[in-house]
Amino acid sequence: MSVILFVALSSVDPAGGYRATFPDAPDCVVNAPDLAALLLGARQALATYLQRVSDAGEAWPLPTPIEQLVLAPGIIPLLVDVAVDDPPVRVNVSLGERLVQRLDAAAEARGMSRSGFIAQAVRVSLGERGPASDFDAATRTLQDEVRILGRRINESIGPGSTFSRRMAEFDEQVYEGARRAVDGVAAALNRRRDAGKAPDEPRDPAPDA
Repeated sequence: MSVILFVALSSVDPAGGYRATFPDAPDCVVNAPDLAALLLGARQALATYLQRVSDAGEAWPLPTPIEQLVLAPGIIPLLVDVAVDDPPVRVNVSLGERLVQRLDAAAEARGMSRSGFIAQAVRVSLGERGPASDFDAATRTLQDEVRILGRRINESIGPGSTFSRRMAEFDEQVYEGARRAVDGVAAALNRRRDAGKAPDEPRDPAPDA
C-alpha cells in the first residue's frame, strides 16, 4: 500500500470555523469548526473526489509539492494523505462498438462506470477475490476514526464525564462562595447602619447565614 500526499490550503472562515481547498482538486472544498475536524473532513472529501475522477475514467491529478506553492498571508498548508494499493492511470483501449455497448449496459445495470466495470473484470480474470475498493476501505477507516474520536471526546467532556462533574462542583463552589460573600457584605452593611442609629431606635435583624 502506498500513501499519496495532497496539500490542502486552510484559512479562517469569516463565517466561523475553518475552510480548506485543494490546489490540485478545485472542486474540493471543506468547512469545519476546528482544525482537527477540518483535517478529517479534508481526507474524506479528497477520497470522494478521487473516486469520482476514477469513475469518470480519468487519471488522478499529480499532487503539487508543498515547496512549489506560494502561500498568501493567513493560509495554513495541511498535508492530507490518501492510502491506496493501486493509483489509477488513464489508458487507451480499443474495443468493438457492439462490445462497448454491451459493456456500458452491464456497467449501468450494476451502478458502475465503464472504467470500474473493466477494472473489476480484469481483477476477476486475474483471480482476485471480489472488487474490493480502496476508496471504500479508506472511507470505512475514516469513519471508524471519527467514531473513535467522538467517543473519546464524549468520555472526556461529555455528560457524566469526570470533567463535567468537576465543572459542576466548581460551579457549586463559585456559587456558594459568591452567596457567602453577598451575605457577609449585607451583614456588614446592617451592622454599620445599626451602629449609626440612636439607642432607642429598633435594630434590623441580621440576615440568616
